[in-house]
Amino acid sequence: MAIDRFSLGGSQRSFAYRVPKWRIPDLILLILIMILSYPVYYQEPFQRQFYLNDLTISHPYAVHQRVDDSMLFFYSFMVPLVSILTVWALLADKRHRWYLLYISLLGLLLSWFTTCLFTNYIKNWIGRLRPDFLDRCQPKPNLPLDTLLTASEACTAENKNILLDGFRTTPSGHSSESFAGLGYLYLWLCGQLLTEHIQVGIWRKYIAMLPLLGASLVALSRTQDYRHHFLDVLLGSALGYIIAHFTYRVYFPAIDSPVPFKPLLDDSDVTFDIPFNAIPQQDPDETNDEEAQTIPTGI
Repeated sequence: MAIDRFSLGGSQRSFAYRVPKWRIPDLILLILIMILSYPVYYQEPFQRQFYLNDLTISHPYAVHQRVDDSMLFFYSFMVPLVSILTVWALLADKRHRWYLLYISLLGLLLSWFTTCLFTNYIKNWIGRLRPDFLDRCQPKPNLPLDTLLTASEACTAENKNILLDGFRTTPSGHSSESFAGLGYLYLWLCGQLLTEHIQVGIWRKYIAMLPLLGASLVALSRTQDYRHHFLDVLLGSALGYIIAHFTYRVYFPAIDSPVPFKPLLDDSDVTFDIPFNAIPQQDPDETNDEEAQTIPTGI
């Protein structure tokens, strides 16, 4: 006998299925992802072989980064969080105020933590070398330049953590996490500010795009610090934004939908009265009066 496609064998009498709007399974998934993120982050990466004369991994190791890990957390997570809280406090209708906040934050958390988990797992699996790897390695003298070597054979670095981190370059975590948080914020602002509505000014779209600019600057800073290759930054940025877009669309309609600021399972009566394709029409009587005034009275 086939199991029920909706509940997948679970009880449809449970709270999660009787009240689907609260997304309880997604909340449980978020907790599991947060738990799994810790061991994955500290997993030892695959250690690839390398040449000592490889110029792509010969850049200097930057002790002070333009965007360190604490700054990354602030820009990629705290800025979206505070921005959502601020706009929500100003614009949210009281009829769905708390549900809108709950869904908005659930989406942000899932986007950010899912991206962190995927990024770190892929990094450790690929094991590609950072642009500053040789400076981390501190190779032994008189080793052959044109022979493939391993870290255990060639490196004299005392700090093993810094050395192992040199194998975690693809994709860029700063790039993916920035676009996961700030990319989600961009989509959320587009929906809340009605940026696609024909009657609103383009300045709203520019405001909504500021998070994307910030994410791009964070991502590009990784090439300036020689922490990542440009390909790492591109892949990380794409990964983060794809997850952000996917997560946002699970909970919210498209940004050009009739009511883009209302969560998909929101059962409140909040709506938007002005259609997206509505263009202010002039009263026909006024139009006829104006045309009559412009007709020449004599020749």
